[in-house]
Amino acid sequence: HGTFLRSFQRLSSSGRGTVAPPDELIVKHLQGLGRQRGHDRHVLRFQSLRSRLHHSAARPVLALLFHLRGGDRGVVEDVSRPTLKEVRGGWHLASLANQKEISEAKIVRDLLCALQGVSSDCFDSSCEVDPAVLLTRPAWLLCHRILGLAKLHLRLSTDAKEAMGHGLLHQALCEALRKQLQGYYEVLAQLMSCEGLSLRSLWARLLAPMTRLHFLSQLCEGSRGVFGGALSSMVFASGFSGDIVAQDLAKEILRSVVKPLWSMIRAWMTEGELQDPYGEFFVIADASVPLEDLWNRAYSLELEMVPSFISLELARKILLTGKSVNFIRLCCRRTWSPEPLGTSELLPEEEIGASFDLASRVERLSSKTNEHLVKLLMNHFSLGEHALALRRFLLLGQGDFVQSLMDALQEELDIDANKIHKHQLMGILEMALRQSNAQFCSVDVLGRLGIKLRSPERGERGWDVFLLDYSIDSPLHVVFTPNIMQKYDRAFSFLWKLRRVSHALAASWNQHMALQRHLCRDQRDSLDRLSLLETRQTLHRCTLLRHEMHHFVQNVQSYVLEVLDTSWAKLQQGWQKSSDLDEVISQHERYLAAVEEGAFLAKGSEACASCFEVAAVEEEESVEAVFQAVRGRPFARSLAECRASLDHLASTFQMKLQLFLRALEDQPERHSEFSVLSFLLCRLDFNTHYENRRSER
Repeated sequence: HGTFLRSFQRLSSSGRGTVAPPDELIVKHLQGLGRQRGHDRHVLRFQSLRSRLHHSAARPVLALLFHLRGGDRGVVEDVSRPTLKEVRGGWHLASLANQKEISEAKIVRDLLCALQGVSSDCFDSSCEVDPAVLLTRPAWLLCHRILGLAKLHLRLSTDAKEAMGHGLLHQALCEALRKQLQGYYEVLAQLMSCEGLSLRSLWARLLAPMTRLHFLSQLCEGSRGVFGGALSSMVFASGFSGDIVAQDLAKEILRSVVKPLWSMIRAWMTEGELQDPYGEFFVIADASVPLEDLWNRAYSLELEMVPSFISLELARKILLTGKSVNFIRLCCRRTWSPEPLGTSELLPEEEIGASFDLASRVERLSSKTNEHLVKLLMNHFSLGEHALALRRFLLLGQGDFVQSLMDALQEELDIDANKIHKHQLMGILEMALRQSNAQFCSVDVLGRLGIKLRSPERGERGWDVFLLDYSIDSPLHVVFTPNIMQKYDRAFSFLWKLRRVSHALAASWNQHMALQRHLCRDQRDSLDRLSLLETRQTLHRCTLLRHEMHHFVQNVQSYVLEVLDTSWAKLQQGWQKSSDLDEVISQHERYLAAVEEGAFLAKGSEACASCFEVAAVEEEESVEAVFQAVRGRPFARSLAECRASLDHLASTFQMKLQLFLRALEDQPERHSEFSVLSFLLCRLDFNTHYENRRSER
C-alpha cells in the first residue's frame, strides 16, 4: 500500500524537491549500461523515442518509470509525509493522517442521494467525487458511471422546468419528461428500500434507467431551437431506431406532444378558429386581408410547421376544411356545426410508422363540410343560375335578346362615344328584355343586369365602348372575381363585334333587295340597255362580296358558338362532380379558358384576333360605303363610284382574309377538348378556293 501511495504521489508531482530532469537521469543510466556492454545503442533509441513524445505528462511518467527500475538514484525527495492533491485520471489521494475508512454501504447511500440531485459526504451537488475521498480503481469507475446518470438527471430536471413561454408543444414535451422522471424516482425509491445493496448490484439495476434517461437527454438536446410542428416531427423521427426501448419511449412522448396539435386541428376544422398563441400550427392567417379575399389570401400553409407524419395532401385538406367553415360563417352568413373529431390520440397502438387514424377522420369531416358549402352555393345562392345568366347576356347566348338589343341600340351607338349617356341606354336595355324571352328570367338575375361604358378614346363610337354588366356580391365573388369578370368583358367585346358584323350584313341584304326592286321598277324605262347591264353587274358583284363576307362571319360565329356550347356542357359536368369550392373555382376557370381560346383571346392567338378584327371592320365599312355611294348623287357617277368602292373593298377584304387564314395555319395545334383551329380553317376554305388564289399570286 505504501508503494501504491508513493507511486501515485510521484505521478502527481511535477519536479517538486531536488530532482534532476528524468531525461538526463535516464541518459546517464543508459550510458553507464553502454559502457559496461561496449555500445550506446540504447541511448540513441531512447533519444529518438523521446523526441516523438510531446505529451505534458511525459516528464512525471518518465520519472516514475525511472524510479521503478529498481532504485532511487539521483532523486532526493521526501515522501514520508504526502499532502492532499488531485491526481490525473480521476483518482484522489487523501492525507494519510486524515484518511478514514468509507464503507461500501455509505457510498451506495450517497450515490442514491446524488441520483436525486442531493449532495452528500462523498459527492457534491455537481455530482463529482469529493477530493477528500479515497476510492479504489473499480469503485471509482462504478461511481463515475453512476454519477453520469445523476448528471443526466440534473440536466433533464432543468430542461423540464423551462417550459413556460416556449409554446404549447414544448410545454407538452416538458410535461412528458416530468412524467418519465416520475418513473425514474420510483426506481430510486425501490433501491433505497433494498438492504445490502452493493455497488455492482446498484449499477446493474440502474442500466435500464440509464438507457431511458440517455434517450431523453438526446431528445432534449435535439429540441433546442425547434418548436411547433417541427418539434413533433423531431420526436417522431427519434423513434426510428433499432432500440425497442427508444421506440416505445418515442411513441409515449409523441402522444403527449401532439395533444396540443390535435386540439388546434380540431378547433380549426370544427370552429374555424386558430387557437395558436405561440405560432406553432401549420395553418397561418393574414389579418390584413379583407373579407372579400378570405378564400384566396386569408389562410395559407406554413410548410415548415407541417409534421412529418402528416402528408401535405392531408395538411391541405385540413386547411381547406377550416377555410370552408369560415367562409360559411363569414361570407355566406350561415351557421355550420360539423360533428366533432373526437378526443382519441393521434397515434395508433401499432408501431410508430403506421398510418394514423387522423387521416380517416379528417377525410370524413372535410368531405361533409366541403359538400355542405358546395350545396349552399349551388342551391341557396344559385351559383349555376348566375353562371347561366352570364352565358346568356355577357356571352350573348340569348339570341332574341341580342337581336332586339342591337336593333334598338343602332342609332344610339352610331354617334360619337362621348355623346352617349348610360341612363338612356338603360331604358333601351329594359325594353329589349321585355321584348325577348329574357323577361322570364328571375327577378334577381334581371336586377343584376346593367350597362357600363369604357373610357372612350379619340374617334371611337358608342359601339366601341358599350359593355353589358352583371353585378356580383358575396359569396359569389369567390367564383366570379374581378379578374374573372374582366375576362367576361373581353369575351363580350369580341362576341359583340361578331354579332354586330352579322347584323350589318343582314341589314345590307335588306337594303340590297330594296335597291334592286327600286332600280328594276322605276328606272328600267329611263335606262338604256348598257346602263341596265352595268347596274346588274354592279349589284351582282355586291352580292358576291356580301356572300363571301357572310360565309366568313357565319363560320367563325358557328365555330365560337360550338366552343361555348361544348365548354358549358363540360362546366356543368365538372360542377356536378366537384367536392369542394376549390374544384368549383377550378372548373369555372377552365370554362373561361376555353371561352378565351374560342374567342381568339388566349395567349398565342393574338395574330388571329388582330386579323379578325381588321377583317370585321372592313366588312362593316364595305356595307356602309357601298350603299352610301348611290344616295343623293347622279346615277352614272354613283354607279362608277360604287364599282370602284366595291373593287377596293373586295381587294382589302381578300388581303385581310388571307392574313387571317395564314395566322390560323401558323397557330400550333392545341390538343384541347374545346377548340381545334384546324377545323375552323377547313370550314373557311373547304374547297381550297383561298389557297389556290394565294398560290396564283
